[in-house]
Amino acid sequence: MAERVFCIDFGSGFTKVALRPDPGATARLINDRDVETADFCFPSVVVVDRAGPKPVLEFGKKAAGRTASNGIEVHANWKKRLFLNPGPDDPTANPLEAFLRSDDLAALATQHGVTATQLGHLRAVVASAREMLAGVGIQPAGRHAQQQQFAASLAAHFFAWLRKEVMKECERLPHAGLRYDGIPARLTVPAFAHGADVTTHPGCRLLTAAAEKAGWPLHPTRPVVSEPYANAVGVLTKGVNLLKKDKYDLGGSFGKGPLVTALKDPDHYAPYRAVVIDVGAFTTDFAVLTMRPDGPGESDPDRAFAVREHSVALGMSDLDERVFRVLPAEKAAWLRARSADEVDGFRESVYTEGKPVRSAALGPIGAGAELEAIRGVVADFGAGLAAEVRQFLSSLGPGGSAELVLTGGGMFVPALREAVLSAAAADGREFAKVHGPGLKKQTGKPVDKLDPRFTRGGSALGGAGLYFEPEYA
Repeated sequence: MAERVFCIDFGSGFTKVALRPDPGATARLINDRDVETADFCFPSVVVVDRAGPKPVLEFGKKAAGRTASNGIEVHANWKKRLFLNPGPDDPTANPLEAFLRSDDLAALATQHGVTATQLGHLRAVVASAREMLAGVGIQPAGRHAQQQQFAASLAAHFFAWLRKEVMKECERLPHAGLRYDGIPARLTVPAFAHGADVTTHPGCRLLTAAAEKAGWPLHPTRPVVSEPYANAVGVLTKGVNLLKKDKYDLGGSFGKGPLVTALKDPDHYAPYRAVVIDVGAFTTDFAVLTMRPDGPGESDPDRAFAVREHSVALGMSDLDERVFRVLPAEKAAWLRARSADEVDGFRESVYTEGKPVRSAALGPIGAGAELEAIRGVVADFGAGLAAEVRQFLSSLGPGGSAELVLTGGGMFVPALREAVLSAAAADGREFAKVHGPGLKKQTGKPVDKLDPRFTRGGSALGGAGLYFEPEYA
């Protein structure tokens, strides 16, 4: 049990941190100063400056504004490397071993007077060493494993920087005398475990190890929760945590809406259901919360719902790469060399508003025929998202008072939002209420136009919720 908790929603583009300072307090996002500028979003970019005698790391907004150059590495969207699944090591995946087997090495050996026999002996020694290592359970790291290990190192440094920033921001909060450095943390992770406990995924273990190494004390009983589940709770409760006689008040915390209606009169309403779809930079996450038949009488909210969740490695960074491939090579190269901030600006201008960006050297990017080509790519990407939505929802039986929640940066793009909305409503599915950014009111159907606190910070707010503390059930 934790009376107070931080929740860290580590995202590919941005990381959000929420705090529940007391059991019955509404969770709040750290550094939430201006909802329009979304200051609570800490850029997840890491810069490694190797120009000097020792590497120097930069984080946050400063890193997000940097571009790569000689000696300057800019690591954006590196979260996906943490969640790689390196299989049994393929020797050709290791760059050094691949080179040892290559014709390039043979040519280089001839150039320097190394005979074919000597080169053969060298290769035989390397092969024998590899067999000896395998005999004691050591596998030379392949390319994916090396990327994963490097990402784990970045994560430890990033979480250490994040902790300093969060502690500094907490000094401005009104809870006098509260020791913020002793408050445990919970992390949100993709639902890649396919029905198993999300903690079984190697990426999850690397992430929690990095957080602990950085000094974050983890929640004693539930250190992680899946991103889609936390997101559902965060958006539907708006971060509210109400107590009734020192116990979690499920109906009060979820506020007014279809859930409360179903709870008050379960005999006359079909089981409540909420569907959450989040399109982020790395993954698209799905969750369905369905009230169990005995849910209204269940004291533990986590047991009151049957939860299905799923994450697919399909996000806005994939859309960017597809868009870059249909642009002229010089313009694609220019965009790939931009800072994370500039790429975000390109998305907003071109994908969302349909307006080009301008390069002093190359002129407008995303105008005329280029804009039409980009729109075609966005439409194809939207069709892919729609297929994932239909597949996830296809197994749902008939439901009752359903709510649909759309979050993530992808839902700010009108074409993607409409594609997901249409797919969710396929096969006769209807929703009593829809939550999301940029929604227009429909006759007879309530719409909750979410602000960035919930489209981007929902997982952090939900993960910090008392909902996940069964001791208060």
